[in-house]
Amino acid sequence: MRKSMLSLLLVLAALTLFAGCGDDVADDPKLSEEGKTVIEEVGGPFSASEFERFLADLPSIPGLTAESQKYVGDATGAALSAKVLGAIKARGWDEERFMYIYSHTMTMVSAEQMNKATEQMQAQLKDMPEEQKKMMEQMIGQQMGGQMEAFQAELDKQVPGSEQTIIKDNLPKLYSVLGIE
Repeated sequence: MRKSMLSLLLVLAALTLFAGCGDDVADDPKLSEEGKTVIEEVGGPFSASEFERFLADLPSIPGLTAESQKYVGDATGAALSAKVLGAIKARGWDEERFMYIYSHTMTMVSAEQMNKATEQMQAQLKDMPEEQKKMMEQMIGQQMGGQMEAFQAELDKQVPGSEQTIIKDNLPKLYSVLGIE
């Protein structure tokens, strides 16, 4: 149940990012105008120190990590319940800012998990007979390649390169905090 809830949160974060969600975003050529607007409305791209604070506080927010999901209870409520928002605010965060960082973070986690899945599938091909290997490579290329490229292009429109770097640089700690992998 916990893993399915975390998966649901990953998908929700990605959808939130795509629905609307350098230090100067105007200089990031990949960002869409919509992405720039959202980033500016929440105070600009997050910094490495702000991300560190986010990582420190994330485990104590109910329902946003595998461990904290134990304490949420029934998962039928709204994704951002009063309990979640209250916990965010109690730690001194602006709710929109925290959720902005969370949505960008979870979208990057989704992208990294998709990349890992593709790498694992390709690694499994090594032991297959040549004919089956070619067929699987073609299927992976058609199904995963285009999707990954489209996902990354959309991610680049919404998440500044500086934030992508901060998140990637902190993946082991992030995975530990989230209780995944």
